[in-house]
Amino acid sequence: MSQEGLNQRFNPAAVAFLREVFTSLLAQKLCFNRSISSDMISAFKRIRILDATVFQLPDAFATNFQGSGGSSNTAGVKIQLEYDLLSGQFLNVQLGPGKNNDKTYGTTCLETVKKNDLCLRDLGYFDLKDLQAIHDRKAYFISRLKLNTRIYIMNPHPEFFNNGTFKKQTEYIQVDMKQIMSSLNPGKNLEIPDAYIGQNQKLPARVTIHRLTENQTQTRLKNQAIREKKKGIVMKEKSKQLMGMNVYITNTSKEEVPTDYVHSLYSLRWQIEILFKTWKSFFEIDECKTIKR
Repeated sequence: MSQEGLNQRFNPAAVAFLREVFTSLLAQKLCFNRSISSDMISAFKRIRILDATVFQLPDAFATNFQGSGGSSNTAGVKIQLEYDLLSGQFLNVQLGPGKNNDKTYGTTCLETVKKNDLCLRDLGYFDLKDLQAIHDRKAYFISRLKLNTRIYIMNPHPEFFNNGTFKKQTEYIQVDMKQIMSSLNPGKNLEIPDAYIGQNQKLPARVTIHRLTENQTQTRLKNQAIREKKKGIVMKEKSKQLMGMNVYITNTSKEEVPTDYVHSLYSLRWQIEILFKTWKSFFEIDECKTIKR
């Protein structure tokens, strides 16, 4: 077959066919490799993992696929993927410009969330309104908490005005995360069962705090320093002090997900990172020639 003959056959129908074959084969492979404790997942209908992978394209694609570097001449593509870890089924897939916002796409995916789904996403998709929407659909979430997000507990002794109404500003007490950090031993967990997340949102959630070991903390700080140098940003000193712990929030009950399971369930999110690495390492999808779109 000549190059031009192949070019003519590589039409929208051929793209759709190849996509269907790829999705079917990958779903079979994901199901075949699944090995998860039944106790850990029994409460969930689906475990939805959402993440994205990005790579550069030849500059010729910059018009349709603008990269994330900010320059209009830089080309890049971002693949957004949400799939069910239990069945291997793809739930949402989008291929678009590298500059596309993760959080915006995360909100779009909420339309397909169903009762008893468990949603796992990284901090790039973190949005308290989205987490509330997941809860409203009678689904579940486990999420890392951004370091600058405030945590509150209900004030057992609010102040009242003379007419008997309580003072709104005394309804909640902010949790002192630096104090928890200093009092929690490395490797240990602490749970706040009835917390409220966000200065304005006040999302009800369980909070699980895990103190990292000294080696884990130093590794995280080194990685943060590399990110700051690469992106030209500086993290506040207060936030750096809190990098010695992982803070998770979830709307699951302690009966459904015991404290010791929260980190393990959230860690399932790394399965999608392995998937992306397979695409790049073995399929070399990030090695793109200057071909037609």
